Amino acid sequence: MYYVFKPAVDSPEIGSVFPQVQKMSPGYDYKAANSVHALSRVQGFPDFEPNLDHFIVQSKAKLSDLLSVSVIRGGFLVSKKFKEVLEGFNLVNHKFYPAKVSYKKQIHDYYWMHVISDFTDIVDYRNSGFFIYHNYAHNLGEIAIASKDELIEKRKKIKADNPGKTVTIWASKITLNNTFDKSLDLFEVGMFDANTYISLALKNAIDNNNITGCYINEANNITVK
Repeated sequence: MYYVFKPAVDSPEIGSVFPQVQKMSPGYDYKAANSVHALSRVQGFPDFEPNLDHFIVQSKAKLSDLLSVSVIRGGFLVSKKFKEVLEGFNLVNHKFYPAKVSYKKQIHDYYWMHVISDFTDIVDYRNSGFFIYHNYAHNLGEIAIASKDELIEKRKKIKADNPGKTVTIWASKITLNNTFDKSLDLFEVGMFDANTYISLALKNAIDNNNITGCYINEANNITVK
């Protein structure tokens, strides 16, 4: 059994503002080669040390171990306490980068956990489910997909047939084949699914260590053979 893991929304732990972090420090250069935007664009791990000084937590938000953030993608902004919990588990390919967080004029040490995870090559496509997605909000109907190559070709055709529209193919159900490493405690499938999945063991550790700012819910959409 796996669980969907992401920053909490509408939780007393995070306060009344979401995302908790919506900007960097005054004067931060978002166009710099080592900025948070540059880090979000890299396909793998960067060949630079990212400038993560510093994230600003909104005044009506609260400081939590996992912070929701809109200025960067591809990972999680976590406290030292949460980092230490995560390091006790088998995580997919990742790196921790030191980060600074400003909250009510005080600076706190955090980490950006940059995650690289793509298991689309080991998806059993014939036993998974897919649909056409418009604006990442509207399901336009199911579509049969037999392989990764077919998925890529059909995505290209759908985009070509709908110029100027945000249309793609998304997964409603994912089946991973028996080559998947079942010992992983945190992973992402990639391409057609935005979820991060965690094991029951990691979920329990998050609960038992009172890690704040997390939304965790049973994942009914993913199966491992």
